Amino acid sequence: MTRVSQLIPKKGERFWLCPAFFLLAAALGFWVPVLANVLNAQGWGSYVTLTFMVLPLSAIISPLIFSARADQVIAAEKLLAIIVAAGAILAGVAFVLLEQGKEPLLFILFFGLNSLVMAPAWPLLTTITLSSTDHPERDFGKIRVWGSLGWMGAGWLVSILSMDLSASVGWLSVGASILAAACCFLLPHCPPQGGPPKNALDVLGLRAFRLFKQRDTAIFFGTAFLFSIPLSAYFMHTPQQLRFLGCEQIAAVMTVGQLTEVVAMLLMGWLLRRWTIKSIFVLALGCGTLRYLLYAVGASDDSIASVLLGVALHGICWTYFFEAGKVFLARRIERGIRTQSQALLALLTSGIGGLAGTALVGWAHGFLVNETTGAGWDHYWWLLTAVCGFCLIGFMIGYRGTPRPQR
Repeated sequence: MTRVSQLIPKKGERFWLCPAFFLLAAALGFWVPVLANVLNAQGWGSYVTLTFMVLPLSAIISPLIFSARADQVIAAEKLLAIIVAAGAILAGVAFVLLEQGKEPLLFILFFGLNSLVMAPAWPLLTTITLSSTDHPERDFGKIRVWGSLGWMGAGWLVSILSMDLSASVGWLSVGASILAAACCFLLPHCPPQGGPPKNALDVLGLRAFRLFKQRDTAIFFGTAFLFSIPLSAYFMHTPQQLRFLGCEQIAAVMTVGQLTEVVAMLLMGWLLRRWTIKSIFVLALGCGTLRYLLYAVGASDDSIASVLLGVALHGICWTYFFEAGKVFLARRIERGIRTQSQALLALLTSGIGGLAGTALVGWAHGFLVNETTGAGWDHYWWLLTAVCGFCLIGFMIGYRGTPRPQR
């Protein structure tokens, strides 16, 4: 018995970061890639855009406030465990309502409450991870890759169980969330590094906005916001186009992006030590632009292969811009607002950028695409290709690569 107990990692060891990323990502991966099609299958197709707008609305409200608590008052791992457990309960209620198929607005209410509670989870887990290592450039990718594996495994399981159009995927998500909450209590200790809040700005986490005084940091934040607008179409409309092209196991097919993400994560430490951060960001933005260009070609030629290649590029795009961006912030930001800096990134991308993106791509899709005939998909993706290209050019011009400020 003693030998067995010695094999189990103790509370506070970095090992627990890997299952935490795996389970937290799996909880999302069970439903995010298929939600639009599940809503359509339930006869709630007219609520797809509204449902997806709930996610960015939540990311605007809660991440900075919760993250300020982690910087000022409560250990990050304890706060993370509490919010993941609460989120599991709210998600359970939401998916019961979705299964019943009677009250779409009530479903959206509880779905929104779950999103509101869970929005700070990723910034908190990122901060705990970056704080637990002295070499974030080397170690972050090797730990964060477990999130990609969790998302990918969830997608495969959904398709293996033939649940791509089933509201029951919610129960898989709830189970993963419960396990994730238990795992969070075992994470490395991450105590507050800032002082107690002195005024309303500190309580609301608004001190993080002073980071815009640093030119390159401001350019990164601005590009991340703009780039998040076309990114909203990835999970909203890629599954719908794949279904129109005749693809049935959509959740499994979408994990192609996670396969390339896994490879990119494992190579991220090597790249961060050898390439400039600007070169890595340019690579990511270029892949993001080429992704939608391939979507447009696939729509014109009715080619699933072109769309799949675009999905594969998404993994590289996501890893080398948004995940490498978290390491970029950890390098430059003082410890007293470390969690708030990650939350600010979430607010600008998943929050304001996601909200603007959901509304704008939803409008563009409705205006350009005829879902009955499939006409207009190519024009829709060409429009988003142009937006991504604008982000790439703007970043290349605006980012100077100035030395990071001394902490």
